[in-house]
Amino acid sequence: MFDSDLRPDEALLGDSSSIHRIWDQLQKAASTEVPVLIMGESGTGKEMAAKLLHSLSGRRASNFLKVSCPAISYQFFESESYSCGQWLPPREAFDTRVGRCEQADKGTLFLDEIGELDQSLQAKLLHAIQYFQVRGGADERSIDIRLICTTSRDLEADVAKGHFRLDLFYRINIIRIQMPPLRERISDVPLLMDHFIRLYAESFRTKYKPLTSSFLKMLESYRWPGNIRELENMAKRYVVLGGEEHVLSAIEQPEEPRPVLSETIDLMTPLRVQTKRATQNLERKIILGVLEAHSWNRRKAARSLDISYRALLYKIKEVGLPSGHLINPILSKGMVQLSGNRVLPDDSGV
Repeated sequence: MFDSDLRPDEALLGDSSSIHRIWDQLQKAASTEVPVLIMGESGTGKEMAAKLLHSLSGRRASNFLKVSCPAISYQFFESESYSCGQWLPPREAFDTRVGRCEQADKGTLFLDEIGELDQSLQAKLLHAIQYFQVRGGADERSIDIRLICTTSRDLEADVAKGHFRLDLFYRINIIRIQMPPLRERISDVPLLMDHFIRLYAESFRTKYKPLTSSFLKMLESYRWPGNIRELENMAKRYVVLGGEEHVLSAIEQPEEPRPVLSETIDLMTPLRVQTKRATQNLERKIILGVLEAHSWNRRKAARSLDISYRALLYKIKEVGLPSGHLINPILSKGMVQLSGNRVLPDDSGV
């Protein structure tokens, strides 16, 4: 089920009905030139599907240009080096720089996580993708670009709340492909785990122990909040550390959820205070779990929890977790001590 120029780790693997459906949608979309919106939770393989769509299309020989929307600034639309759809100052005769959109001419422009684009910039982006034109010196010309966007947000809900422009949504939402979370294609887990273990064993030039049936059953019973990315990281851990026992703690779950209560009943503290403490304890566990699933990247964790990045930072502080600004000087730059040997990446610039 893999016939493209992608690397083995970029192939859309699986034999579930949902993966067959995605392949069918990608092949049909590849035969057209209309914009495609790929939606799904973080870690479900949206960028992989976008690359595969480009590889299956008639544009495969041209550039696949990725632009991360959370990183787009006002200067993106004003700088000549990022020229697309703007009236720009003439270039000097000796200046042969090519604008970013020009690099994607005849190819694909991939706008990653478009739902995270600042509202103040959405109108500029709409103009840019409507009139793909660049100007150099006295010349102006149109460029030929196929547009693919991804998002882990519910854009229709964001439109209803006024957080995302309706006209921009209509512009990008011609063909929509919904990537399934791993928990909805659980039959693919053994195949994916085996694939990634083989891939990284070869990459790391090491041997690995065969997967046991009991271990595979545990993998299939896990909910995979971090989706394929979490499974891939677990496969790396399996290969590097040398066996099942080193990853079991990450997938073992209690038989049934239990309320977070104090071991002893507090007869002196008001109910509202005890309730607030219990809620904070539960929130702390949930936030820790989601952060771990997303390799401690707070922006991705915020999207997974469907709260803003600022709200997550507030919650981290409220429940007593270390702030990303409290950097331990003995750690490498860009890492924040969390607990024990775990560290939290400083993703403030992500």
